[in-house]
Amino acid sequence: MFTTPGGSRAGGVRIGQAGCLSAGGRYALPTPCDDFDVCTLVNHMLAGNPYYEGLAQGDDPDFALFAQYHMGDRQPGEVYAEGAKEALAAWQTEGALQRQMPLPGGGLSPRLADLSLLEAVPHGWGLATATGQDRTGAPDAVAAIFQTWYGNHPDEFRGATGVFGPSKAASEGAPALDRIAAYFGRTL
Repeated sequence: MFTTPGGSRAGGVRIGQAGCLSAGGRYALPTPCDDFDVCTLVNHMLAGNPYYEGLAQGDDPDFALFAQYHMGDRQPGEVYAEGAKEALAAWQTEGALQRQMPLPGGGLSPRLADLSLLEAVPHGWGLATATGQDRTGAPDAVAAIFQTWYGNHPDEFRGATGVFGPSKAASEGAPALDRIAAYFGRTL
């Protein structure tokens, strides 16, 4: 977990304000998320808050948010904290936790709240892994993802989404979040 004061939690990983991400060229470090360096991953995580805030409020998906630069001249921890506060408020509106959206091939997605948690926590793991930080995650968030997702998203369905790679091996004794990351195709 980042130890920089004033940071914000992202799925149990701290996005630090001063120095931790910007010092020593850490923004250019690779991450376990294909095609994301640290800067791109942080920006993607920052975009996730307004994206899921909109979905929680019943808006259509706004994928353009992920193509925008969200840090500006502010520290990423500050931007994340503000966005997380707004997203959490949106999840508290009536019916938000039960919302799903139609899938292009028919049917409904999993609950959007579950997808939001799946977005934040493994990306927090990726950021922590890339920057050499504690990657165990917030126990309640990790347990919720493990219970909802682990073993329930077979490899044969992953090609349709393009989001997750085939499962990879993780040792029996690996922490739960490492096993989740490997399950969704990340290299430990």
